[in-house]
Amino acid sequence: MRGSSFFDSVGQLDVEFRGQLMKIPVFYYDGTATTAVFLARYAELRRLLPDPRFVPARLAPGLGAVTVSAFEYRDTDIGPYNELAISVPLCEPSASVNLPGRALLTALRRRQFHAWVQHLPVTTEIARLGGVEFFNYPKFLASIDFTELAGRRTCRLAEDGEHILTLESKPLLDLGAEHIQLFSHLWMDGQPQSSEFKINALEAGHTSRPGVVSLTLGEHHPIARELARLLVSRRAVHVQQLNRFEGILYGPDHHTLPLLARALRGATISEPTVVADGPASVRSHV
Repeated sequence: MRGSSFFDSVGQLDVEFRGQLMKIPVFYYDGTATTAVFLARYAELRRLLPDPRFVPARLAPGLGAVTVSAFEYRDTDIGPYNELAISVPLCEPSASVNLPGRALLTALRRRQFHAWVQHLPVTTEIARLGGVEFFNYPKFLASIDFTELAGRRTCRLAEDGEHILTLESKPLLDLGAEHIQLFSHLWMDGQPQSSEFKINALEAGHTSRPGVVSLTLGEHHPIARELARLLVSRRAVHVQQLNRFEGILYGPDHHTLPLLARALRGATISEPTVVADGPASVRSHV
């Protein structure tokens, strides 16, 4: 929420890129999210990833996972927008023992989730542009529509009118506050890239109860067909609901020379200033 102490001590820079004004890191003041974990074919997941340093987390012999996460950002530094992430949970670090279930259980216990981001459609151009140029997120513009009826929340994803998927979820009642770290793993300029999305969840719940989420895939869109090939079942094995959260999306972890060159060519960056209460509250102003 704006004015929340969660954002204290985090400095921001104003960046103008291709006529769009952005802030790095990006503050998310009010959002809602639903994430569902589905069993997937491990061998297919390995073929999906671009480098051996990305290792899918094992859930069982021959099985990994795919997550579908639907985000509704109601208030952010770049305006309101919706987003849907299709990701592969990873064993991190990649050299650690990848026993069945170990990586996912560790992630749930620590509230630290590492995942390869395969697709990341969004609903606004500023969200697409910043994500692609500075992180190489696999973003594209799409329609992501949320509806609520009879206590069920539905997210429908489509591109140019072509249905990709629909995620429908029942509400969770046992909600509490928690801190979560989402680490997105990407591929940029021929090497691994990553970023952290730090979340302060004010109303969060988890369940492995069956029937909380249903997934329906489209018939013809390439992403829907890819998911149909990857998934063993469209029945979620775990669900996380964040009914109310705030977050900080930090900048890319690896500042490669091509990334720096792109930023310098296209961006005008203002100098950060220090407000009256000292260095802990560094903020930037145009």
